[in-house]
Amino acid sequence: MMLLHKRGNPALLLPEFLKEVYLGQRTGLLHVTRGEEAGVTFRSVNGELVSGSSIAERGRLGESMVRRGLISRADLGRALVIVSQKGRRLAPVLRELELVDTPSLEQALALHIREMLLTALLWDEASLLFEDQELPDAPAEDLTLRCSTAELILELVRRIPRSEIVRRGLGDLDRALVGAGSPFLRLHRITLSPADGYILSRVDGSTSARRMIETAPLPVEDMERSLLGLLCAGVVRYVPAPTVMAPQLPAAGALPSPRVR
Repeated sequence: MMLLHKRGNPALLLPEFLKEVYLGQRTGLLHVTRGEEAGVTFRSVNGELVSGSSIAERGRLGESMVRRGLISRADLGRALVIVSQKGRRLAPVLRELELVDTPSLEQALALHIREMLLTALLWDEASLLFEDQELPDAPAEDLTLRCSTAELILELVRRIPRSEIVRRGLGDLDRALVGAGSPFLRLHRITLSPADGYILSRVDGSTSARRMIETAPLPVEDMERSLLGLLCAGVVRYVPAPTVMAPQLPAAGALPSPRVR
């Protein structure tokens, strides 16, 4: 079992962790905890988030669906009896009982994961732990979310509360940008913002991130958030900026080279 473990500001660490999980196509559990009273856990299969749970009852999927009127309190109780007795997850049980149709359940699950990610993002400090696991549940238990993990990453970065945290995440802006290869194939599942589209149209390896941000006809903050999101989603990556070699001047006292006629 391979562990990732960091402690600090979730606004900075959470996108980094999701990048590691997503691009590494890792299977396991991502725990984000704040003390003993607050915590959320996300389940990843091959880098895609497929479910989430919360220490607080209000943050659980069933409670979220009851609040939205998707299921009744009585129906949730019936499903939870099966969950408790058979050790299964709630979403597939709700589907089997035909309490909610599959598209609505997939959408509710995606919204639930979004809510928990955004809740954790706003904590001042948290402990983040990812444990690689061979999870015992059969693939048929998993539902297809109505958004990809890449799209969740982009939305998460757009909601980072302070611009200085975004700039810290970007690192050295004097590096150039290129497309990152295979993740481009996943763009059909991502809703791109105008800033995303602007960056993707100019990632040719010759322009530094700084120049791209400064010359864009869009707000600087939008460009910075977009760039960090695309980096964390693995759509673009940094490369060293090309260097222009200055002409070498002759050393002091050196004789000029003879001219060839």
